Amino acid sequence: MAKSRTHAAEFRQVLRLLNLLGHPLRVVIVQRLARKPSTAGELAQELPVTRTAVVQHLKQLEEAELVLASDDGKRRVYRVNRRGFGALTRWVARVARD
Repeated sequence: MAKSRTHAAEFRQVLRLLNLLGHPLRVVIVQRLARKPSTAGELAQELPVTRTAVVQHLKQLEEAELVLASDDGKRRVYRVNRRGFGALTRWVARVARD
């Protein structure tokens, strides 16, 4: 029973991550942060949206633990949290294996 509850909780997490990553801009942000940690301003300069929009997307990614933020002086630097993708990675591996 505990195993099925664990799988159910992990599946809910997978659904949440897939829904979050269903937005193309968030996927692009994650891809860019995987290559290089950046500030919201740096990301906004590379994307066709405002810094405010980037910050809103980063907040959602951070709440889902896909992105980590750290303060560097007055700058807030974001980077990918690879551990945050664990449930999704395990689910994809199970699907591919089955």
